[in-house]
Amino acid sequence: MVKNNNERFELDLSKNETPEFSNEEILSKMRRGFNNQYVCFEYPFLWQNMPIDEEDEFTDIMLFNKANNAIVKISTQPCLIDNIDDLKEEIEKDLKSNGCTIQQSAMEKMETQDIWDVFYTTKEGLEVEQFSILKDNNLYNLELYTKNNRDQATVKSFVDVIQTFTILKPTYKVDGDSYEKIE
Repeated sequence: MVKNNNERFELDLSKNETPEFSNEEILSKMRRGFNNQYVCFEYPFLWQNMPIDEEDEFTDIMLFNKANNAIVKISTQPCLIDNIDDLKEEIEKDLKSNGCTIQQSAMEKMETQDIWDVFYTTKEGLEVEQFSILKDNNLYNLELYTKNNRDQATVKSFVDVIQTFTILKPTYKVDGDSYEKIE
């Protein structure tokens, strides 16, 4: 209950109004931010950063959700294809040739961006949800990897990441068959 004390407001929590949250509930609602000057987004506080191979120039960040054994990988790479429909066709063909089974594939709209969402399983049994955004010949992939533990909390956390994902500027300049990283 809020009481007006002429010059300030005071919050009075009586027995009936005291919110009770466990430490786990509090931590699950906290967020961290990621910003590498090209993209930014928020992710759950409990997710841990995973090391990235130094030779992997396209991965922006990998996160591990210890509670659910889930991995989120966010990457940006130069792309010669400039149409999301053509990209969808090429990636689906590549997934099938690598023994993956496509469960679902759909186009979605996020603000003014076309997003391709594909859910597939690998021959090793991993379930992968991949969102791809193509803008200025840069392909932004947001991927969720799970294995037999695809619960609603994990998917919701991943969707929250996608909803806060913002492209600040292109990472790569593509010129013909070559590309260079924009500094």
